[in-house]
Amino acid sequence: MNALRITPLDGVIVGAYFLLTIALGLWFGRKKIRSAEALFLADREATWPMVGASMFSANISSQQFVGQAGLAYTIGLAAGAFQLIGASCFALLAVFFVDVYLSLKLRTAPEFFERRYSPGTRMFVSAINIVMILAASIASALYAGATVLTDLMGLASTLEFNLAVAAIAVAAGTYTIFGGLRSVLWTDLLQVALLVGGGAITFFLTLSAAGGWAGVLSTTGGAGNSLWTVVLPWDHAFGWLPMITGGLVLAVHGHCTDHDYVQRALAARSVYHSKMGALFAAFLKILALFIIAAPGVIAAKLIPGLAQADQVYARLVSTYVPAGLAGLVLAGLLAAILGTVAAGLSAAASMVSYDFVLRFAPKLSEPARVRMGRGIMVLVLVLCAVLAPGIKQFKGVYGYLVQIWSLLAPPVFVCVVAGIFTRRATPRGAVATLTVGTVLGAITFWALGQPDVVAQLPRYLRSALNCGFVITLVCAATMALVSRSGGANPGANEVADLTAAAAANSMSPGERRKYRLTLVVLAIVWLTVVVTFSPWGVARAG
Repeated sequence: MNALRITPLDGVIVGAYFLLTIALGLWFGRKKIRSAEALFLADREATWPMVGASMFSANISSQQFVGQAGLAYTIGLAAGAFQLIGASCFALLAVFFVDVYLSLKLRTAPEFFERRYSPGTRMFVSAINIVMILAASIASALYAGATVLTDLMGLASTLEFNLAVAAIAVAAGTYTIFGGLRSVLWTDLLQVALLVGGGAITFFLTLSAAGGWAGVLSTTGGAGNSLWTVVLPWDHAFGWLPMITGGLVLAVHGHCTDHDYVQRALAARSVYHSKMGALFAAFLKILALFIIAAPGVIAAKLIPGLAQADQVYARLVSTYVPAGLAGLVLAGLLAAILGTVAAGLSAAASMVSYDFVLRFAPKLSEPARVRMGRGIMVLVLVLCAVLAPGIKQFKGVYGYLVQIWSLLAPPVFVCVVAGIFTRRATPRGAVATLTVGTVLGAITFWALGQPDVVAQLPRYLRSALNCGFVITLVCAATMALVSRSGGANPGANEVADLTAAAAANSMSPGERRKYRLTLVVLAIVWLTVVVTFSPWGVARAG
């Protein structure tokens, strides 16, 4: 056993917050759940602050604090470029996708595929979504949370790590299973406040310890480049080219089509609240650049030579944040784990229920549907708790996440974009695209895990993001060629007509003005941050 890295007071605060989060989740979900829609969509009553905060909580959580801060420690603020791309994609969700999803009155994101293409494509995409949520959201959140807990408590054995995974799974599952999405939404609203506050405390205290901006702006990487730029050379694994090609595909898929985010948009009480919730999440994503990635860059100066980069954030907190405050920061970090696990748990169980079970048992009563949904959540938690320890074999949790997301996203991305923006895409084209893209993704995932194979690849294809973009191009060509051969296409007109009607009548004039003003402000803030933290801004001084 290693030395305890936090004080007993901090340990008490962390434990108390875990219990408080569970209690609040159960309290907010105390209203008896009488239907599957209440369990999975909170009766579609959510307001925009709840929608946005829950999207952010589902997206950020512990794997970002652990994995992205660790990546920033190695490559610099460019690790946070994912936050900026994610912010732009939440805006795309508001501008292009919300009208489609709400006009179709979807219960799950994959249901779009049945309405636009065919029942088979819906089940195919739902299966991909479920795999991604299990492997890349819930399991990784459990792994990241257990990494933080064991490091802070000085625990080193495999058994202790597995027990930490189990404890987090039980805590997160309790209020989600009994309170449903309503509990998740309310709890996320409170957790995000603590998450942002805790991240700000860590940023300012570590910045002060490093000598302020003047002391850290000169921080450089191994190649002598500034660590304060979000723009890296095109041939870097996270350079500007892979980020605006493969990274954008990955982000559109993740933020605009994955059910763990779309579920929150569907739970909104109106189109206005859904769109404004997505924009609120976008602003929070920009803020995350400073409370997650920036501390990792500061750590490169304060604690150089750390063997395991995924320990960076926890080490900063335990070293530079005073007792009591450290407990609050870590409480927010660890409570955010519950938010991500809860989000993935609710989304995965929703898709298993609606996209699979209820297709074959449509006459189940509402109480039976609720019991079934809760049972599925239990099974999902157990499976993810078993998968979580295996993430250790990857070089950092964020590398694991990017590799999975990059290679599974392309076929779904192509089908959704083609289905919304053109009437020419056909069911036959969608089946071919999903099949080709999934097979190529699986082969590439295996190849990138073989050092001998990677050494033989062109430099461009050694990045999962670049491989994902190439697969996207192949999928787009497949969709175009197969759709051109014809075939029935009954959903094209329905989706297009409903979307046009919804876009024209979804908001009042006052709501539309507020929405457009918010969109303009978001664009200005986004551009300002990109230019400032680039070779044309503060990074030039590095």
